[in-house]
Amino acid sequence: METRPPQQPRTAPVDLPGPGARHEAFVAAVAVGVGVATSYWVELVSYPPGSGSQLWFLVDGNWRYLDSPSAATLASVQEALCECSDQLEVAVWYENDIIVGLVVRSK
Repeated sequence: METRPPQQPRTAPVDLPGPGARHEAFVAAVAVGVGVATSYWVELVSYPPGSGSQLWFLVDGNWRYLDSPSAATLASVQEALCECSDQLEVAVWYENDIIVGLVVRSK
């Protein structure tokens, strides 16, 4: 039941959760890990058949994958980890074993 006077505008559709619930939501949102890939491999034939190929990275001691990488992504990763590894690196964001973002950047 609304207890505030009608002249006070309401900016949220529902009451905000308490501090404990907001803290839990924040912790869940920052559960994305960040690391630098040290190795990679590409599935040349997708498995299971019919699924997209995957690009795998060794990050923080575990293999993590990116589904259906573009040709440009594959070329950039190969350049960073094979051809120019002294100048470039691949930084990734991941949730569990799934890559949710990556960038090839200067060291």
